[in-house]
Amino acid sequence: MKNQYISPHVTIYKFPITALSSISTRLSGLYLSGLFVGYGVTQMMGIDLYNKYSKLKGVKKSAVDYSLLIPGTYHTFSGMRHFVWDRYPSLLNNKHVARSSYFLFGITLGTSIVTERYLNFNTDI
Repeated sequence: MKNQYISPHVTIYKFPITALSSISTRLSGLYLSGLFVGYGVTQMMGIDLYNKYSKLKGVKKSAVDYSLLIPGTYHTFSGMRHFVWDRYPSLLNNKHVARSSYFLFGITLGTSIVTERYLNFNTDI
């Protein structure tokens, strides 16, 4: 293979929303898998994470909530989108995929915020 020059503009390349959506789906799945394995390991070591979580307040608790809710919600909705694509392959075109990617990011953020508020509202009683 000969040495080929890379254009300096490659470093400022803006990923299309469809690429970001695809990468985010894979990373959220990897993150969630790591969480499940990590939680299992802590249980085998006798560490009670739930007890530690229940003692958290305010911003710390919200940070933990969002670190679980956002990837979990995103991966779930992304999986639903793939089921729709399997059933309706005609929706697999650049226009629909890009629109659904924006919708996916938006619905993930909205659902995560509502869920986190609901969780904190019910635990403060």
